[in-house]
This record gives sequence, C-alpha cells and structure tokens, in this order.
Amino acid sequence: MKSRLSATGYIKNNKRTCFVLILALGLTFMAMYIIAFILGATTESFKPIIFEYTRRISFAEVTAGSFPVNRNDYANVEDYIEAYREARQKFLEDLSSDPDVTKVYDTQFLSASYNGVVGGLGYEFPLLPAEELPFVAEHLGAVLTGGRMPTGDGEIVVDEIILKNGKMKIGDWFQEGSYGQVFKVVGTLRSDGMACLGTPRGNYNNGWGYVVLCNDNSKDFAKLAAKYGVHVSEENGDNICDAVGYKELWDKDIAGTIDSVIKMILLIVMIFLAISVLIAYISFLRNRVNEYCLYASIGYSKGEIYGMIMREMAILFLSGIVLGVITSLGMMKLLEVTIIEPRGLVSAWFMKDQLLRILGAFAAIVGVLQIPVMISVHSIKTIDLMED
Repeated sequence: MKSRLSATGYIKNNKRTCFVLILALGLTFMAMYIIAFILGATTESFKPIIFEYTRRISFAEVTAGSFPVNRNDYANVEDYIEAYREARQKFLEDLSSDPDVTKVYDTQFLSASYNGVVGGLGYEFPLLPAEELPFVAEHLGAVLTGGRMPTGDGEIVVDEIILKNGKMKIGDWFQEGSYGQVFKVVGTLRSDGMACLGTPRGNYNNGWGYVVLCNDNSKDFAKLAAKYGVHVSEENGDNICDAVGYKELWDKDIAGTIDSVIKMILLIVMIFLAISVLIAYISFLRNRVNEYCLYASIGYSKGEIYGMIMREMAILFLSGIVLGVITSLGMMKLLEVTIIEPRGLVSAWFMKDQLLRILGAFAAIVGVLQIPVMISVHSIKTIDLMED
C-alpha cells in the first residue's frame, strides 16, 4: 500500500529556494500591514477629539441671518440692531435653560492643532474668565497634571498629548507659529478628549460665539438651536463645530480618505506580489516536472499529486504569514518608539479590517496560482510516455 505523498519532503531538501519564497511572502505581509499601521495612527490619534471631546462641548458662530429678526420689519438700523441683540440674549437664555445643556458662554475661542502622521486636525477650545475654568474642566473630564490653572490674561492649559505633539512645554508660547507671543502655556491637562482651556487676551482669538457645555442629547447644535427658533446653516455663513460636523469630517476627510489610500496601496502591492509569485511559482513547478511524472509512474493519481502541491503551498504561505506577523510586531515596536510616541500619537496594533484584507489578498493569490498548478498537473505523464 503506497503512502501519502509528503508535503514537506521537497521543502526540506530545497530549503534555500523555499526560504526565499517564504521570506518574500513574509516581507510583503509586513509591508502591507505596516503601511496600514502608519496611516492608521492618524485616525487612531484623532478619535478622542472626534468622538469624545465633541460629545461634551460645541462651538457656534451664528450670524444675524439665522435669527428670527427681519431687517425689513424695522424702520431704521438702530431698531434692527437692538432687536438683534435682544434675540441673541434670548437665545442665550433659552440655551442656558435647556435641561440637556450644562452651561452656555458667549465668548472667544482659539484653535488647537494636532498633527498626525499624515494631515492634521484643528479643534476649538474656549477662552473664559479664570474663575470659570475649573467648572469647564470638570465638565470635560479634564484633570490638571502639571503647572497650574490660568489666573491672568492670555494663559493656557494644554492637554499633555497636544503639548508633546506641538513640541511645547510649560512656559512656552502656545503655538507661537500661529499666534505669536500672545498665549502662555501655564499647565497641562489629561482628559479623554484632549481638552485645552485658556483665558482671553484682549480680542485676539479665532472666533467669537456660543460655547455650549452639552451632552449626548444636545451635541447636535443645529437641532438644539431649532428648538428655540434659530435655524443655523452654512448658507447663512454660520460656523458650527459640534459632534455632527466632526463626524461628517471623520467619515469624509479622515477615516474615509485614509482608508481609501490604504486600500489603493494594498491593491498595488497585491498586484505586484501576485505577478512576482506567479512567475516564481511557474518556475518552481517547471523544475519539478520529472518529479511529478515519477510519482505518476509509481501509481499516484493526478489528484494525489495536486493535493501534495496544495499542501506544500499551504505550508509556504502559512510560514510566510507567520514570518510576516513576527516581523510586523518588531517593526511596529520600532515605529512606536521612534515615531508614534515621540509625536504624541496613538496607534492600534491589532487592525482586524486590515488583517482580513491582507489575508484576503493572499487567498486571492493562491486562487490565481491554481491556473499554473492545474496546467502542470494536467500535463503530467508517466515515464514511459514522457518521450511521446
């Protein structure tokens, strides 16, 4: 009774050839995963701002056109301006009385910048009287971790990660490249949403409007404002920075764009890998024609030979994947220490979607390889027929 054809015999006797193929597969796996890891560090880093910070605070610059005050209803400009001021004050009072709003300020705000591996994200934070800052910090879940809270004009407390990302420290000017020597960093905060807070310095700001301390029921500013007869829109020139707007930014310009780039890169790498492996495997099969014919001559069927080839392929590809995982872990650790952490960024080591895509790419290549394998198996002849 003949034994089952060994799937490891050829591999053991041709270690160098097989190792080169395994190494190529492993390095390709690593390249594909590391690309997703590096680009994914941007989306992972931005998540706290997009999904945590905006759940608790909204910013709105609302223009006159959004209030229920029509210029044509007033005989002169002075009466219209007075009615507009009253409408703004009433809106402020309405918002303050909303059960889902903790507090509302009509105040100035600045923008903090957070730079990812690719691209950056800016988000607003309020400039308030010093006595209000502990209350706002508590609402945002922010804890002072160094220095002190602002007490004078133009003083800022900055989230630890933003401070590291901007290469700033306590005592530096806040984002001097953007604001000059205006706002001084006096302390550091830690919070889930990377909160920053400060006090105003004159009228030097990024905007002036409503700052709403909200919750999950009031984080949609447009919906909240509509309850009180104020209908905000981009057409009116309103500038709204809330959870809804940042979610749209996330879907369209951050996660959506980066995911598309990752898919494109993986597709290109997969195409080149498929061509390279196809060429290598065709040569691999041609060099073993006599071996396959010998197996057929001693009684093994084409199905058994095909099964041996597929088991060999499984060993090679699985070994390549294992090697790719090991090298990816090492490379991710290196990148974490040299690039990610020093820039105050966050990374995810386990990326299920990307892993499935890479495994899917490898499976597709195995599928493509069925063509030369089937041709080789179909062409197998026994020794007595080889000369024919």
